[in-house]
Amino acid sequence: MVKTLDKILKLTFLIALFVIFLDTLGYSKALLLYKNSEQGYGYNILLRYVAPELKTLSVTYDTMDVESEEFETLDLKSYELIVTCYYSPTMPNAKTYLKRLYDFLLNGGKIFIINNIGATIDSSGSNHPGLAEINSIYNLIGISYTFGWKKTKPSEVSIDKYYLLNENPVYLTKDRDVEPYYSISPYTKPIVTVKTSDGKSFDMAFVGPIGAVVSYSYLFDDNGKISLDIGKILISLLYGNSKSFRVLVIGKNNIALLKALGYTLVRYDWEENIPSVLSIYDLIILLDGKVPLTDQKLINYTLSGGTVVVISKGDKKIKVTNLKITSDIFPIPPEFNIEFNREINYIEPIPSSIPLVSSSDNITVAWKILMGTGQVIYYPSDLLTKNLIGLFMQVVYSQLPFSIQPIINSFSIYLDDFPLPAYNRKIDDITREFGDITDNEFYYNVWWPTMKKLSDELNLKYTAIFVANYNASVKWPFSFQEYVNTPEQRLVLKELLNSSIEIGVHGYNHIPFTKDRWNEEEIRDVLVTLKIFLKNTLGEEYIPYTYVAPDNIIDDFGVSKLLEIFPTVKAIGTTYKNPSWERNYDFSVIKQGTVIIPRTTAGYYPVSNLVTNSVMGLMMLGTYQYFLHPDDLFSKDRNPENKTWAEMSKSLREFLDIMKKYYPYLRNHFSSESAEVIYDFFTQRPFIKKNENKVTVEISMGHHLPRYYYLRSKKPFKLEGGRIIFYSSNLYVVEQFENRMEIIFLK
Repeated sequence: MVKTLDKILKLTFLIALFVIFLDTLGYSKALLLYKNSEQGYGYNILLRYVAPELKTLSVTYDTMDVESEEFETLDLKSYELIVTCYYSPTMPNAKTYLKRLYDFLLNGGKIFIINNIGATIDSSGSNHPGLAEINSIYNLIGISYTFGWKKTKPSEVSIDKYYLLNENPVYLTKDRDVEPYYSISPYTKPIVTVKTSDGKSFDMAFVGPIGAVVSYSYLFDDNGKISLDIGKILISLLYGNSKSFRVLVIGKNNIALLKALGYTLVRYDWEENIPSVLSIYDLIILLDGKVPLTDQKLINYTLSGGTVVVISKGDKKIKVTNLKITSDIFPIPPEFNIEFNREINYIEPIPSSIPLVSSSDNITVAWKILMGTGQVIYYPSDLLTKNLIGLFMQVVYSQLPFSIQPIINSFSIYLDDFPLPAYNRKIDDITREFGDITDNEFYYNVWWPTMKKLSDELNLKYTAIFVANYNASVKWPFSFQEYVNTPEQRLVLKELLNSSIEIGVHGYNHIPFTKDRWNEEEIRDVLVTLKIFLKNTLGEEYIPYTYVAPDNIIDDFGVSKLLEIFPTVKAIGTTYKNPSWERNYDFSVIKQGTVIIPRTTAGYYPVSNLVTNSVMGLMMLGTYQYFLHPDDLFSKDRNPENKTWAEMSKSLREFLDIMKKYYPYLRNHFSSESAEVIYDFFTQRPFIKKNENKVTVEISMGHHLPRYYYLRSKKPFKLEGGRIIFYSSNLYVVEQFENRMEIIFLK
C-alpha cells in the first residue's frame, strides 16, 4: 500500500514537472564528472541514474572526463552543481583537483559525491593529499572523514524513509564497504547508517545544504536494485530540504511582502518566473497574478493540496471606509475597526468562494476558493501596505492546514516627555476642569498619581522618557536651566530612581539628532554634555538603556553619534507610522544588542483606534509599543475633540482593560527588556522542520528561552518541550521552554 501510494505521488509530481514551458525559465546547470580510466564505471552510473533525474528537474548538464586536458581549463563557475562518480582513489594532480572543488564550494557551488572523493592518491606517486586537503571539502559539506576503509558484512542497514526508493532493500547477504565518516553539522543528516557485527556504527550516505555523499555499496541492494531516490537527493541540493518550512514568491520585488516574510522568520525563495520544483513549498505567493490560475504547474500544485496566494489589482474598484475580518482570521475584540478610507482595486469573488476580508458595506475584497485538496487565496495588492502587513500575514496563515509563526510576545508602555520641565502656566484646558492650578501642578499632582494608580491596579511596567529642557539650541552654550524651573521635576525624578520604573532619555533637548540639524562637533559636544548632566543628576549607577527620538525622527548620522557617546543604549524609539521603509522607522537591528523599536500606538482615544493599532502590531510581530504624554490633554493635535482629563483617563483605562482581557498572554516589559527580546527574536532564529507525524522547532543551545509562537493546526496535536498558554478560535499561542519542541500530530 505504501509502495503504491509513493508511486502515485511520484507520478503526480512528475506529471506536474513535465508541463514546464522550457523557453520561459532560467535553469540550473550541472557538471557530471567521471574517470575515463575506469572503463565506463562512473560514466554509466551518471548517465543511467543521475542524468534522467536532472532532465526531470529541467537541469541542463555536461559530462566530462576529469582526467582530460579539457577539464584542466574548464571554468567551474558556470555550474551550480557538480556530481562525481569514481571507483579508484587515484587522480593526476589530486591536490589541485581538491583545491578546485574547494573553490567551487566557496563560490556557492554544490556537490554530490557518489562512492568516494576519488583523489586521495596522486597518480604521480608523490604529493598525495592528506586528511587536511580531503577534509577541506568534506568539512564544508558538513562531515568529517578519517582513513579506515574495510569490507564487512552488515548486521543492520537503516535508511531515511524519505530517501528510500525501494520499500524493502536487501543488504545483509554480502560484504560491503564501511568507512569512518561523521556528521559535524546539525544540517547535514546521515541517510544511511550501517551497523556491523562488532557493534560499531558507520554513516555511509549524507545529505546537507551544499553537498551529498553516497557510498556506491548502499546505492544498490544485494539484488542489484537501486535503493536511494537520487531525484530527492538532487532536489534537496538544488532546492533545499522539503522537511523545512518554505515559501516561494513569484514576481518582481515588493518591499511590503519582503518585510512581511522577514517578520515571520520563514525561509523563502523569490523567483521572477515559476521554477521547475514546487512540491517543496508549503506556500506559494504569486505577485501580479490572475484568478483563476492559468499556469498548469500552479494548478497541479494546488490540486495536490498546496496553497497559492495571488496578490494583484483587479478590474473592480470601490471606495472602502473600513475593513472587516472575522475572529477566525485573528482573535479580535468588538472595538477592533480598521479605518481605510481609500479606493481598492480588486478581483470580484468567484462563485462558491469564501470571504476573508470585506468592506464595511459587506463587499468581499479578499477571498479564497478550494481547488482539489488545495486552495487559491486572492488578496488585493492595495491592502499590502506597511500598516497592514499583519493583516496580510494573518489572513494567509489562518487558512493554511498548519502554520507556525514566531512572535515577540512583549509590549511596553512609554511615558514620553516625563518627567518634564513645567513653566507654572495657567492653561484653559486644565483650569476649566481643575480650577486655579498650573501646568506643573497638573503634571505632578493629577496626571502622575493617575498613572501610578493604573500601574498598581493593572500591574503595569512603565518606561519614563526624561526630558530636561525644550530649548531649541543646536550651538553652544548648552545648559539645563529649564530643569531647575520647578522642583517637582527633580522630586519625581528622584522618586523614579527609587521605584521600579525604568528611566530612558529623550536627548539634550527636543531637537532630533539628524545631520541637517546638527553639525558633527556640536552633536558630540551636546551628547557629552548630556552624559555629564545625567551622571550629576541621576548618579554614577544610572545607565541609559533607552533613547526615544524627539518628534520620532532620527537618521543614521544621529544613530551613530548617539551610540558613540551612549554605547549602552539598547532601544531607540521612533514611530512605525512613518511611511518610510528605512530601518530607523521599522523594527530592526542596528548593531549588536541595539534595536529600533517604533511605536505602534499612542494617545488616549478613540479606544477603537488604540485597540486596532495595537492588534495590528500583534498580528504582525506579536508586539505593540504604546506611547502617551502628560501634556496630551492640552495638545490640540493629540486631543482634537477637546476632551477632559476625566474622559481621557477613562478611555485610557478602557483600552488597557480590553488588551489585558483579550490578550492575557502578552508580557509587559520595560523598553530595555523588550529591546533584548526583539534583538533575540531577529538574531536567534528557530529552525522548524516537518514530517508526516510531527513538527520540530529547535533553538540552538545558548539561545534565550522561552520563545513564543502563533500556531494553527487542523489536526489535533500534543506538545513536548512547550505548552499552550492561550487559545481563541483557531489560534494557539505556544510557549517553548526547551531547546527542542515537538508538535506531535495525533491520529
